Amino acid sequence: MALAAAGFGGLVAAGALRHDVGWGTTGPGAGYFPLRIGMLLVAVALLLALRQLSAGAAGRFAEPGVLYRVGSMLLPTALFGAAIAPLGAYVPMVIYLLWMARGQARASWPVALLMAFGTPAAFFLLFEAWLTVPLAKGPLEEALGIY
Repeated sequence: MALAAAGFGGLVAAGALRHDVGWGTTGPGAGYFPLRIGMLLVAVALLLALRQLSAGAAGRFAEPGVLYRVGSMLLPTALFGAAIAPLGAYVPMVIYLLWMARGQARASWPVALLMAFGTPAAFFLLFEAWLTVPLAKGPLEEALGIY
């Protein structure tokens, strides 16, 4: 995993080199921060790989049961990300937050519902109303005329 992260960091750094990576009169170039983040990711990943090699067989990747917990967070998050394109940002956000609040955090129904509907409402006010940056809309928003 550390070597995969190092490879990803290398790709980020290489991609950043296609842009200006210096500091100009107007501030940082387009590749300035991605280059540094990519190099930092490579360095940290290589340190983790060396640490794992020095631990030998005693260093386990994951304890029993941990991969189940990771999957129980990863799968809903991946589905949430995949649902944004066809459904927009708001409907998947409500479903995801409700699922996570009830399933993972075991929050009460009132708290879960408040979080699941309050967070998208706050995002709408922040991004759409205040910053005038539209988030992805889906068929529900189109049907309600919020498009």
